[in-house]
Amino acid sequence: MTTAHLFHRIFFLLFLFTSSVSAQVANRPTFEIFNEIDRYESEQRKALSSSGKRYDNAAKENVQNDRRALAKKYALEIEGRPNISGKDFYYLARIYSIAENDKKTLESMQRYIASVPDDAIGDMIKSALSFIVVLASRDKQLDVAEKAYQRFITTEPVIQSQRPALQDYLASAYFKESKFEQAIGHAQSAFDLLKTLTPKTVSEKRSRETIYMNLVEVLALGYKRNKNTDQSLSILAEARAQSFTIPSANLYRKVMDFVQGSGFSEKKMMQKIDSYASADPAPEIAITEWIGRESTSLEGMRGKVVLLDFWATWCGPCIATFPRLRGWHKKFGGENFEIIGVTQYYGEQDGKRVTPLQEIDYLREFRQKYKMPYGIAVANSGEAQTKYGIAAYPTTILLDRNGVVRYIGIGAGTEESANLEETIEKVLKESSHLGSN
Repeated sequence: MTTAHLFHRIFFLLFLFTSSVSAQVANRPTFEIFNEIDRYESEQRKALSSSGKRYDNAAKENVQNDRRALAKKYALEIEGRPNISGKDFYYLARIYSIAENDKKTLESMQRYIASVPDDAIGDMIKSALSFIVVLASRDKQLDVAEKAYQRFITTEPVIQSQRPALQDYLASAYFKESKFEQAIGHAQSAFDLLKTLTPKTVSEKRSRETIYMNLVEVLALGYKRNKNTDQSLSILAEARAQSFTIPSANLYRKVMDFVQGSGFSEKKMMQKIDSYASADPAPEIAITEWIGRESTSLEGMRGKVVLLDFWATWCGPCIATFPRLRGWHKKFGGENFEIIGVTQYYGEQDGKRVTPLQEIDYLREFRQKYKMPYGIAVANSGEAQTKYGIAAYPTTILLDRNGVVRYIGIGAGTEESANLEETIEKVLKESSHLGSN
């Protein structure tokens, strides 16, 4: 332990002792104690910043450990009070949650709910019920979780967007207990509702993707367990198509990993559901620099079938796909088809730090070395993940002439490559047909 860390621990122990004594003497309200613990990390971060110290990973870990210890100590002190009641139980539960004591959190939330009338309404009650649903589901107390959920969905304010996350926990818990009908019931309800909701932020969008995939897994497995293979395949096919609609390469990867583990094939899903006809055009990509092609945009390429190849110079599997891409450029290239290699600045090449100008020069040489006959687009950092949910390279995304995602491919697998080539041919014919109308 460094000297700085040693002083930090000594300061915390002194703070813990004096704060605890102060709390016991003043018998502060539980909501004040919760607020102190809730703000503890941000206050410590400000203190370190004002003293010129970095809030690095080591400092963050120390502060979070101290926060948990403080929460544990305060929770025990509050438990010992003779007059705890009503909302005290709610704030005590929140403190236990910070202390990462799930059992006590659940117990305290149940004591709070038991203290209010059955027809009581408000955000605090909704919050308590959501805690009970999640923690009781984890603890396999399904009757408790179900009862809390049913009260949650009828308690004002009713906010539909909060339901899928809770049903996700319930569906998974029921499935683990081999109660497939109940699992399917919650999963299907949440699955259908989630598709009607439009996320407002990127983080909300990615969070809903996670819930969506969890529900897909429960439904696909549940229907398969109930000997309804066709319905299981339909759910997976719809999820695959939904990954195009969002678009999200990450969701597509999760669907396909599940498909492979279930013994299905992508070919069957391609026959089941191709794509949503009502899908919006894929989001634009902010491009910093173009290499080997004039500046353009996705909208500017409407009327063409466009294959976006997301790659990086340090990615071996990406380089392995270049001969295939060259072949498609030669076979399909022209007025109706174009490949765009999408990368970004990484600030280094071959283990050395480089400037953006040096990196552009390196990319030009790289393009010549690997005989890439198509243009390279250098996107703003984070565009691939933010706009397309890409978490692995190479990832290829096929857009039809209307700019709608029609296929997502991840990696350099031969089966996926064959399916992508088949889709290119199909969409090109479809484009010609559309173009003639």
